[in-house]
Order: sequence, then C-alpha cells, then structure tokens
Amino acid sequence: MFTDNQQVQGQSTGKIKVPGGYIFYALFLPVIGLFLEKYAYSAIVAIIMWALVIILMPLSCYLDKRMLEKHEIDTINLGKTYLLAPLYVYKRQKLVRGDPALCIVIVVLCIGAILTNGFVKGSRVTADVVPDIVRNSPITQLDNFSGSSVNTIDECVSKYLGKEAEWAAEKTDYGFMITAAGTHGSKLTEIKFRLEFDGFTYHSFRIFEITENGEELDTDGRKRVLNDCFIDYKKTADADSSSAGESSSEVD
Repeated sequence: MFTDNQQVQGQSTGKIKVPGGYIFYALFLPVIGLFLEKYAYSAIVAIIMWALVIILMPLSCYLDKRMLEKHEIDTINLGKTYLLAPLYVYKRQKLVRGDPALCIVIVVLCIGAILTNGFVKGSRVTADVVPDIVRNSPITQLDNFSGSSVNTIDECVSKYLGKEAEWAAEKTDYGFMITAAGTHGSKLTEIKFRLEFDGFTYHSFRIFEITENGEELDTDGRKRVLNDCFIDYKKTADADSSSAGESSSEVD
C-alpha cells in the first residue's frame, strides 16, 4: 500500500523522491577546500588537502549512485559519470527529475575553486610583480624587523635611496631575491630582500644583504644602513604624523 501511494505521488509531481545527502557533500567540497587551504602552511599540505577533495568528490557521487540503486532506481544511464562530479550531478538530476539548479551550483563552485585556489594565485607571483609586492609591504612583515610601524618598505627605501631607486627581482630555487638599488650620499647602495615562496605561500621575508659600491657591509655597517633607512625614517614619519605614544623598533 505504501509503495502504491509513493508511485502515485511520484507520477503526480513528476519527481522521484530520494535522499540527497551524498550529493550535497560533492556540491560543497570545493568550498570546503577553499576554506581549509587558508590553514595550509605549505604547498605540500595544500596538495594533500586538494587531493583529498578530488578523491572525495567522485566518492560522494559513487555513494549517491549506490543509494539510488538501493531505492530501486535504474542507474545504468549514469555509468561511471561519478568520476566527474558536475556531469554526474547533471545526469543524476535528470534521472530523478530533480532541481536542475544543483547542476549550476556545482559547476560554479568547481570553477570558482579552480580559478581562486592558492596555487593559481601563486602562479601569478612572478619576478615582474614581486618588486611591487615587496615595495607595498609594511616593514613589520620583515622577519628581521621587530617593533611597530605603519610605513611601507617603499617609503623607507625611497627616503634613503631616493625616489629614483630601481627595483628588480630574480627567481631562485627558494623563491625570489629582490634588489633595491640607488645612491645614498656618494655611495651606490643595494639592499637585497630574500623572499622564500614555494608557489603556494610565503615562508620567510627578510633583508638578506646590503652592499655599498659593490662591497658587502659588515655587521656594523649593515646596522648603520638599516637604522638610517628604516628606524630613523620611522621616527621621522611618526613625528610628522603626530602618532600617539612611542614604540621601539629594531632591524637585525
């Protein structure tokens, strides 16, 4: 009697009523992946995380197909489409005469995850754009800077080397070496920044080397330049902007 009523209801509504739990797992896994990658501290961790997403999406579709079969729905037309989640959702909704909006949702979410994940963003970090990234970074992002400041690296370097300072970046095995070159007094000065980047996230960002007239400075000379470039400029900028309070800063 129950079976007959269900069939009549199905015929009147044109839909086959089945649970949709597994299919919703497949729908939202791309969003979950984007959320979790924020906590990935290296490219390897992010690769493992996205690999799990790629594995779980077809698995969710496969379990959904098995669920349909348990409800005595003929899934022969679905074949192995569960290996490609968007295609499976399309054919599945067509089979059960379900809401086609789910097809659009999973396509949008998958495209969004592909275009906005950390690896795609990391591929846009090249030697051409890295200098601008470094220049616009606050000096507080430098690993060998301690203290507080609202000044950017470009503001400090431009004050020390002049606004005509030239910036360049070189791709290395560990990431990038960025060089700011200009003249301070009568000396040609280069300040080199080491940026460790694995293609997904930044690991280290520090001032690596300072040279004057082609010669690398020793510890005392290095401290002199760093203090003049970053600390003294910070104090001057803070005084000009009448910042409340006074903080101590140091660059190693």
